[in-house]
Amino acid sequence: MQYIEIADGLSVRVDEIEAINVAEDGLTSVVKTHHNVYMSTFPYNVLLELIESRGAVTEKKEEQTLNIMKEISTPAW
Repeated sequence: MQYIEIADGLSVRVDEIEAINVAEDGLTSVVKTHHNVYMSTFPYNVLLELIESRGAVTEKKEEQTLNIMKEISTPAW
């Protein structure tokens, strides 16, 4: 599970985010999950970039882990 802090002291699970909208003030955003709606202190574009960068990091870590496992594994004789 990955969480992202969208406001001071408020984190949500990344995989539960269903929508992100620009808030009425234009400076913050609204994060919608299946059960709740949260106000984020991040602007819309910044929040999207943060979420997307976390996904890229996860994919890179998984690829690195797979490569390490390939290198250290030996066939069973």
